[in-house]
Amino acid sequence: MICLLIMLLSSNTFINAQNYVVKEGNASFKAKMPVNSYTGESGRLQGTIDFETGKVAFTVSVKSIKTGKDKRDGHMYELLKTEKNPNVIFEGKLIDGFDFNKNTAQTVKVNGDFTLAGTTRQITIPVGLKLVSEGTIQLTASWSLLITDYNLERPSFAFIKVKDKHNLSVDVLLREK
Repeated sequence: MICLLIMLLSSNTFINAQNYVVKEGNASFKAKMPVNSYTGESGRLQGTIDFETGKVAFTVSVKSIKTGKDKRDGHMYELLKTEKNPNVIFEGKLIDGFDFNKNTAQTVKVNGDFTLAGTTRQITIPVGLKLVSEGTIQLTASWSLLITDYNLERPSFAFIKVKDKHNLSVDVLLREK
């Protein structure tokens, strides 16, 4: 009887320890200038979370990011050296566990390497996870970075420089693989 109970509990953990992939996802950034600000967005975020190993990996093609102005997009692609570094990449690991038995939003920390324009820095991001339905999880995250930390020059428009600090966010619907 004890063996049966252990097997049942183990199988429940295994069921909850699954690999989830992005069904649909949006990544964005907000850049500020003294006079105004602009946003870049991509609906082509891809990635996975393996809740068994804790491995997290997300990527977005730089050329899929649009700001609403073709000329500004071209400058951004040049600044980010897209020919050499076509993707923004995050690879890391869950620090905290996610409880599949809770129906409320949970905040977990993810630590890993964020690569932008060929420069990689280790960061820790608070991530919101919520079980939407069986096999579907909503992920949201927001954090800031200094573009100069990634060896990028602050762009300027008509002698007005973009601020160093950029706010990033992701909103993703994950589906069990």
